[in-house]
Amino acid sequence: MPTRPAALFAVAAIQICVTSLAVIPCLGREFTAYDFLPDGGEYSQSVDILRGGIGLQGQAHLAGWFTHISLLLATGVTLILRSIHRNRRDATRPGFRPWGALAALWILASLATTVPIGPAVALAMREVTETSFGPQGLGWWVTLGSLYLFITISGTLFRLQEKLPPVLTATSGLLFWCASTVCIWFSATDPRLLLLSNASWLIGSEFMLFTMLLAVRGSLREIDGLCKPKKPALPKKKHRSISSPAIYSSTEKPDNSASTAIDFEEVPMNAADEQHSETNEDLIDEETYSSDNEPPLQRRLSKAQRRRLRKLTRNGRAA
Repeated sequence: MPTRPAALFAVAAIQICVTSLAVIPCLGREFTAYDFLPDGGEYSQSVDILRGGIGLQGQAHLAGWFTHISLLLATGVTLILRSIHRNRRDATRPGFRPWGALAALWILASLATTVPIGPAVALAMREVTETSFGPQGLGWWVTLGSLYLFITISGTLFRLQEKLPPVLTATSGLLFWCASTVCIWFSATDPRLLLLSNASWLIGSEFMLFTMLLAVRGSLREIDGLCKPKKPALPKKKHRSISSPAIYSSTEKPDNSASTAIDFEEVPMNAADEQHSETNEDLIDEETYSSDNEPPLQRRLSKAQRRRLRKLTRNGRAA
């Protein structure tokens, strides 16, 4: 399995050569009137047969064969990916089933290259819905295929840690497949668009094969721990509002606390001293000593609270 960078570059070079061999001769003859295969004289019939095989008309041509090979290789690589993710030991939920669904998609795409699956599905949906969506109901086939492709790719490539390279190549392949569909859609205006459709389908298939090779590389690097780990989401800190603790006991009311303002005109000096002294003694006694007859405090006062209580008591005595 080519997973090293040098091997991947070699695969890309081979794909470029294969695509050029299958596409450039036919497109050059159709759009530039340049014939890469001149007349062979007495071998003209053999040259015509070769010219038809290299061309993009119909289904039996070199581009269709390369498309089959690319999609079948992509299917095999996807099944290898399914086996890799099924046998993983570093993940609790490996999620290998979407890779099997993606392999089934490549098989359907390979069959759709020669077998008229798309027109059959389009006509069936047009009969069921009684709605003609596109030429001969082609829009139904495109919609169902796009939905299935989006679901499978979202459940496979987007779950990898190194998802950027395979996602970019898959997006490029999808764009070429969309261009192929658009060419078929508007082929009634210019028959040469069918040639561009077959060429775009071949290029998109090559991109899908390269996407699966990049996915294998990313999966193996992820298992070996060579990928950058995902940053764990830090829990949000809950800010608790700090409220001043109550300094009165369970037997007293908040109105009788030591911090209550004293009316010096109505309360005599001796009465104020007696009241604050009694409050201080009761609070300290309840804090340090708990008798058998009195219930214990619901909350024990801290050292800072006791110091504040003594300060308030001294201020009350001074007043």
